[in-house]
Amino acid sequence: MRHRSKFLVIVDDSDELGVAVRFAAMRAKNTNGGVILLNIIEQFDPQQWQSIEEIILQEARDKAQEKLQKWSKVINDLTGIVPELIVKEGVASDQIVEILKLDQAIRFLVLAAADSDQPGPLVSFLAGQKSGKLPVPLVIIPQGLSDQIIDDLASKAD
Repeated sequence: MRHRSKFLVIVDDSDELGVAVRFAAMRAKNTNGGVILLNIIEQFDPQQWQSIEEIILQEARDKAQEKLQKWSKVINDLTGIVPELIVKEGVASDQIVEILKLDQAIRFLVLAAADSDQPGPLVSFLAGQKSGKLPVPLVIIPQGLSDQIIDDLASKAD
């Protein structure tokens, strides 16, 4: 049975996130697919902060939900799609690979590359060391693309 294709976008604090969100949203709209927004709370060593560990984690979860809600609204306003929202805790690359393996409907991992000499640590890692181990294609959208170009790239092939 064929499932609706999903596009996974990693939500972080990067300036380039908007182009990845737009591409995934428009591509999902044009292919009758879905979008998953994933925010990862990086692990930290709570040993010396045990008494406030839960407070710190709850604040991080609240901030993660705020980010996801913000980008969910952008996608919904743009396309009418209501994305799935996921918050995970741990090492980003491990959590991404786990989500990709668990949800067989995810067809593409969409990231954006910074408009600088360095594309960003996650792009570098996933396009480098992990590229041959990912179970889906990695789509990297350059930060400098205009909305019109992104929309054109995300359109259905004629």
